[in-house]
Amino acid sequence: MSRWGALSSGPFRVYWVAMFSRVFGLQFRFIGTGWLVASKDGLDMDPVWIGIVAVASAVPTIVLSVPSGILADRYDHRKILFWSQSLTALSSFALALAVIGGVVNIWMVIAWSIFTGVLAALANPTYSAIMPRLIDMRTMASAVAMVSTVWNTMRVIGPAAAGLLIAVIGIGQAFFVTAAGFALSTVLLQMVALKPVAERPPGPDGGMLEGIRHIAREPIFLATIGLSFFTSVFGGSYQALLPIFADDVLKVGPTGFGWMEAAAGVGGFLGTFAIIRVGTGGRAGITMSIAAAAFGIFIAAFAYSRNFPVSLVLLFAGGFVSSMYLNLGMTTLQLRVPDELRGRVMGVWSMTYFMAQLGGLPAGALAQLIGTPAAVAIGALSVTAFALIVLITAPALRRMSTMAATGQAGAPGG
Repeated sequence: MSRWGALSSGPFRVYWVAMFSRVFGLQFRFIGTGWLVASKDGLDMDPVWIGIVAVASAVPTIVLSVPSGILADRYDHRKILFWSQSLTALSSFALALAVIGGVVNIWMVIAWSIFTGVLAALANPTYSAIMPRLIDMRTMASAVAMVSTVWNTMRVIGPAAAGLLIAVIGIGQAFFVTAAGFALSTVLLQMVALKPVAERPPGPDGGMLEGIRHIAREPIFLATIGLSFFTSVFGGSYQALLPIFADDVLKVGPTGFGWMEAAAGVGGFLGTFAIIRVGTGGRAGITMSIAAAAFGIFIAAFAYSRNFPVSLVLLFAGGFVSSMYLNLGMTTLQLRVPDELRGRVMGVWSMTYFMAQLGGLPAGALAQLIGTPAAVAIGALSVTAFALIVLITAPALRRMSTMAATGQAGAPGG
């Protein structure tokens, strides 16, 4: 096996570049939408509308992730990605024209957010399901980690790049960047050479709920996806409340907010490379649980820190360990899931990821009742509690080894 891991595969390298293009476009979509809704150069709406638009995008993505997993299990991967990506590019291009033409309104933005949320639900399970058709399964941990570097890299440079371009070329023109990112991703994905799909076993496949039933039957799957759920809904709520920490708690303003985002992003980036370089071998399950427990402790400590440098260190540490256990979780699923259920199981995984967009709403409500630091600490420590519970009660997780899983993996499938 090459020391370059998944990057030794030509098809995966093309896929990886396509991911960069897609996530770059997504960053402009997220940040550009907020500017369009709330800024004086845009629609100049109340801040609550930013949350409404975010929910309008997140809900269809969450609700449709598992049904979309069925499509990933049954239909051509390349066609699914072609239509989902190209329609996202076209709709972003249309929104850019509406903004530049001065005809955009909040209801158009909400409708566009719903539409692109549906397309994201269609694409996400397929992006995961296609990976085994690009690589040697022994390099799956490397492949998962390299995809994670895309998200963590864009988390650091995306907001700065989006803000700069919006300032230079304008809000409407910035949505052309979203369209271009998805268009380039579409073209690159059509160039990827895929391994043949494995022959499906005879008989019915159980429909939409079979993936959920499989997760419920497998303690390792249940624990892994449970950790992702708790991180998204409870632990990840601190990200939505970071502006409050920057303004009201630490009093460091927009510049400090940027440093806090960067600290968490750099931590996540380096945590990914720690998994690549060090690996976990026969201690993957224990490492994943301990890292998840540590994440909750670091973020709870951040919530009560009043020293800015200490807060940055804690955010860095939280990003580092969360990247470790989430990468291990996705690698575990990819190596152990049956090929005929890959799309549905990974659809559930991606659903938990996008639930972070909804987690900010209950966190904000709780923050109004008991204060922002207490709300963030409670959410973070719930992740710690869940991680320790599954570590104690799930012996299969304690015995989990990524090396053993690699040997059990089946033929690539879609």
